[in-house]
Amino acid sequence: MMRQSTLPLTFREFEASDYERLVEIFNANYPDYTTSIEELRHADESLDRSKFHFKRYVCIDQGSRTILGFGSIKHSSWMFHPQKFWIEVQVDPKYQGRGVGSQIYQKLAEDLTKMQATTGWAMFKEDMPNTLTFAMKLGFTEKKRAWESRLNPSEVDVARFQNYTAKASDAGIKISTLSEEQARGPDSLRKLYALFQELMADLPLPVPYTPVSYEQWESTELKNPSLIPNCYFIASDGPRYVGLSAALRSDRETKTLYQILTGVRREYRGRGIAIALKLKVIDFATRNQFDKIKTWNDTDNAPMLAVNTKLGFKREAGWITMEKNLG
Repeated sequence: MMRQSTLPLTFREFEASDYERLVEIFNANYPDYTTSIEELRHADESLDRSKFHFKRYVCIDQGSRTILGFGSIKHSSWMFHPQKFWIEVQVDPKYQGRGVGSQIYQKLAEDLTKMQATTGWAMFKEDMPNTLTFAMKLGFTEKKRAWESRLNPSEVDVARFQNYTAKASDAGIKISTLSEEQARGPDSLRKLYALFQELMADLPLPVPYTPVSYEQWESTELKNPSLIPNCYFIASDGPRYVGLSAALRSDRETKTLYQILTGVRREYRGRGIAIALKLKVIDFATRNQFDKIKTWNDTDNAPMLAVNTKLGFKREAGWITMEKNLG
């Protein structure tokens, strides 16, 4: 049985003026992954609401009118199913353990029932036992796990890995930046979009990847304010794009890069391209005084885990995707 809140709570829909409090609560829960209003706003606004559902509620203490937490439901554009949703509950740490999170979830559950949802996904960090216990009490079970890894780029002996760069070069592979490719003409973005779709379809996701439209990809990826065009590296075999590796900057963690997708087309693997691409990111980080690179890899993605280990990435706590059958 879910614990009832000891506080009189009320709910309303999220408003733009709530971003400051949302960022405050998120950063209090995840002080090692701090975000900004601009970053969260982009994540929200990049989702095409004409195709995908997204609703966020604000949980308020009726007495003090203090915002205690937030709850959201949204479709995943890249794992889309009309009856499957990502669920997020965020509670100010000062008010956790008083039933607030349970009441937020119950509010979301009402919407999920109305939408005849069949599946709910949520993500939790494995070294936060209270949130994991909370999720399991709600009926969520582990679906997938990803390891976070970190690297100090200045500690990498790049010379040790030049044979990978040479191997890729000898195979006719050239590596350029997004900035350089964009300057060559508008076709570059369509080629990059096609590559991105193929690489995402190869990732070990909780459910099979669903291709996104060019417009959704452009909004989410290319218009991301954290994108660094000169730290978005593309491997080419002649006119064909065959691999990529990129990293995002952070508004709050100004010395940290978040490495996102690194991938190579299947028929080009084994030619040193992935390491050659990641070395480009490491070189960019070193030249621009970044002292940390964070990345994540699914535990089933053994080849990329091996690449990161070889380069010196150190494993941190895992992130668990949990699933609940709502049908």
